Amino acid sequence: MRPMILLAGLVLALQAHAQTAPMRLSQIGDAAPARQQEFFPAPSFELVHAGGCGVMEGIASASDGSVYFTEITRSVGCSDAAGVQGGRIWVVPPGGTPRIFREPSNMAAGLAIDAQDRLIAAEGADYGGRRVSVTDLRSGSYRVVAYFHENRQFNAPNDVAIDRAGRIFFSDLRLFGPETIEQRINAVYRLDPPEANAKGLWPVSRILGNDAKMNGIELSPDGRTLYVGHCDPGTNALGEQGKPALDRTGAGGLVAYPLDAAGRPGAPRVLLDLEKAGCVDGMTTDVDGNLYLALPSAPSGPGIYVLTPDGALVARLTLPNRESPVNVGFGRGPEAGTLYVATVGVGKVYRLRTGKVGFAPSR
Repeated sequence: MRPMILLAGLVLALQAHAQTAPMRLSQIGDAAPARQQEFFPAPSFELVHAGGCGVMEGIASASDGSVYFTEITRSVGCSDAAGVQGGRIWVVPPGGTPRIFREPSNMAAGLAIDAQDRLIAAEGADYGGRRVSVTDLRSGSYRVVAYFHENRQFNAPNDVAIDRAGRIFFSDLRLFGPETIEQRINAVYRLDPPEANAKGLWPVSRILGNDAKMNGIELSPDGRTLYVGHCDPGTNALGEQGKPALDRTGAGGLVAYPLDAAGRPGAPRVLLDLEKAGCVDGMTTDVDGNLYLALPSAPSGPGIYVLTPDGALVARLTLPNRESPVNVGFGRGPEAGTLYVATVGVGKVYRLRTGKVGFAPSR
């Protein structure tokens, strides 16, 4: 099936919707945004976990207050004589310390937890599952719900988001791994919950297709807007091995798509244009719909950038030692105002108190 929307890149979207010019971070100075204190009244980073192999990802919180995150153990740099590690999922119980929840994780990257306390995992490439799985945190049961589209296996599911109807949205792109690229397009897919008596994989639809790498995704609290972060360093496993890469556009930014009642996207609106000099990775929202973006690279430096639903920058933070964040997520319960931040390169997870309350599907 052809993608419902073909977006050749951020530039085309800008041309098509020039009436709403996006923000460009290269135009931002060093001064703190006007609403900085409202979002981060007394920012202080607390180190939660350190010692990862390189990339921590996928922050998600459960109804009991436990916080989950993933560790992506790339085969290049994280393997040894015993073999390939295969990734990990960690959990931080309320008031406790991190422990391994699942190892191997099938190279899980993005995580989300729905209102039924089911852990949805985007399992990536590099000897991973290249699929989407659902784990019931109460019973421990594990099921694969999406494995292929049009008889071709996914390239590397990366990030996931869930709406109130139980639909799962996930991005699929390839950044690394030796496996054959079967889907010749970077895309966002939607999984619709199966009917009561259905068996097997969930119905899957490709709703967005793009030459640029669509990475982090998130939904607005009302479920009417899908946010897609573009993060294209211009490489993947094929390119790293000297073969033609799937794409090398270098696009980076944030695009918003209105969703209809069936979860189908409308015309794109560019909120942030990094002018091919930056990257939007993971993101989350608070109950007011503000977006917290993890920017591992940007013209104005890596950090956490907070945008209103209209794309106005209202706050930003730099991590200790100017580390590069790749994922963010709020806790729940007493920790609903605590923002967790995962980093790349140094394998750390931080947390800090904010002046806001994070949104969760069960609220």
